[in-house]
Amino acid sequence: MRLLGEGGQGAVYLAEPPAGGRVAIKVLHARLAADPEIRRRFLREAEVAASVAPFCTARVIGTGMLDGRPYIVSEYVPGPSLADLVRDDGPRSGGGLDRLAISSLTALASIHRAGIVHRDFKPGNVILGPEGPVVIDFGIARTLDAMTTTNHVTGTPAYMSPEQLSDQPLTPASDMFSWAGTMVFAATGRTAFPGGTIPAVLHNVLHGEPDLSGVPEPLRAMVAACLAKNPADRPSAERLLRDLTSGGGVVPPGAPAERTLVDMAPPALSAAPTAPSAANAAIPPLNGATPRPRRSRGPLLAAGAVLVALAVAVGVGVLLVPSWLAGDAGSGEKAQAGPSAVAPLVIGDKAYPAVGAADGFDGPAGAGYDGYQPFAGEALPVVKSGGGRLTGEGTAPFYGWFALPAAPSSGDAVSLITVGGFAGAGEAEDSVFAGLVKDQNNYIGAWYNNTRKEIGIDVRVNGEFRHTANSAALSLAPGDRLALVLSGGTTVTSYAETGGSWRRLTTVGLGDLLATPQERALWRHGFALRATTGTIALDSAEGRGAAG
Repeated sequence: MRLLGEGGQGAVYLAEPPAGGRVAIKVLHARLAADPEIRRRFLREAEVAASVAPFCTARVIGTGMLDGRPYIVSEYVPGPSLADLVRDDGPRSGGGLDRLAISSLTALASIHRAGIVHRDFKPGNVILGPEGPVVIDFGIARTLDAMTTTNHVTGTPAYMSPEQLSDQPLTPASDMFSWAGTMVFAATGRTAFPGGTIPAVLHNVLHGEPDLSGVPEPLRAMVAACLAKNPADRPSAERLLRDLTSGGGVVPPGAPAERTLVDMAPPALSAAPTAPSAANAAIPPLNGATPRPRRSRGPLLAAGAVLVALAVAVGVGVLLVPSWLAGDAGSGEKAQAGPSAVAPLVIGDKAYPAVGAADGFDGPAGAGYDGYQPFAGEALPVVKSGGGRLTGEGTAPFYGWFALPAAPSSGDAVSLITVGGFAGAGEAEDSVFAGLVKDQNNYIGAWYNNTRKEIGIDVRVNGEFRHTANSAALSLAPGDRLALVLSGGTTVTSYAETGGSWRRLTTVGLGDLLATPQERALWRHGFALRATTGTIALDSAEGRGAAG
């Protein structure tokens, strides 16, 4: 392990996991880690980076906390930054400059399509990797729906847009101003708005004309358009990409847009699933079952149990990188449950990177869960597991809750399942549940009824239903996901993911039921199966917590 670089926010280390390859580990400085807002913004980089197309940036592999210091583990992209390359080898020209402009515009177009404004696009944040440039450092990036009229002045002065300096809302046009300044630097080795002091540079950005001497055409005209003081006058990344690749000139603002490959590409998935984890043996052993091919849910960070942790020295402490970095694909065994951290699942406006328990049902026979039978007239289902699927079945009415081996790690947590399928559909009680369970008389579940095509929430406390809520009709297909989100320990909301997008459904207040850590410790993430007869299948179940 060695130090790659250090800045005002943190340090970046290069590490080699036991399974091979190399990763970059970014660790927040200890002097900043005491501030919860700084910790939140630091970890948010992983959330934002995970929401853009993987070719645009270094892929986030995981996040975590150690002694109050957050860290982000990402793909290591070998190669110099644009700033280093120009410093060492001089300005770019000819086809090299054109390729840089086109590839960086492609990345920005995809980033903007994901609804992200980077806010610190500059030569130091463009890494010239072996497969082309990637954009890094989303630490101060913001989603468009999070923008307000008040913005922190953050960025690098010579590449900041006028609106970043004047308390205006930021849009993708701000990144286009920064991109243009970056292209001036790439072509000439100097900034578009020179100045001997930071105040002089900022004055020139706000009021001066850019120095474009040395920037060749047609790039020069495009750069000039992007350096307009009014963001409404700047062309988009997609428009410039068309211009550069078609050989045309700059298209005036407001001209009809054409659809590009970026337009037509499907949205990037916001997170990757995680390694399966252990369960408690309490119900009969889970026997093998024939799997059905499952929908791909993104690259697995680990396909099975890995009992190796990578120790990386950081200052006077030791950073333990989670064992899933070793990637031991295909072991098929369930790992010991406990909080770990991976690329965050994002539901609504919150990320849930800390995995308390997860099961992809790939393990061998012999594992089980604590099972709870809510009603005497509905038996526990006969449960089988293996090959990536869990099934519950019965020839008479059945209903069973099954607890994963982890409690909610905080008042902000999520329980979720991946729907497998229903055999014998049409029966009145064909339902799956994702939620929290304490015992047979106490559970909170988001449910999906496959016969009625409805999703709702049940809250049952001490054997009595406090709430049953139905949402609008919705049909889930195999591979879709159902989630129950706990917020602040006081409310739960049901979400359904169809076609890769999460939809918010019903919110229910819990009062003080889960308001304290002591009370939450008595509950566990879990799932339930209920049917009149037949077979119900799940493809995964997990419980996660939000970042600290």
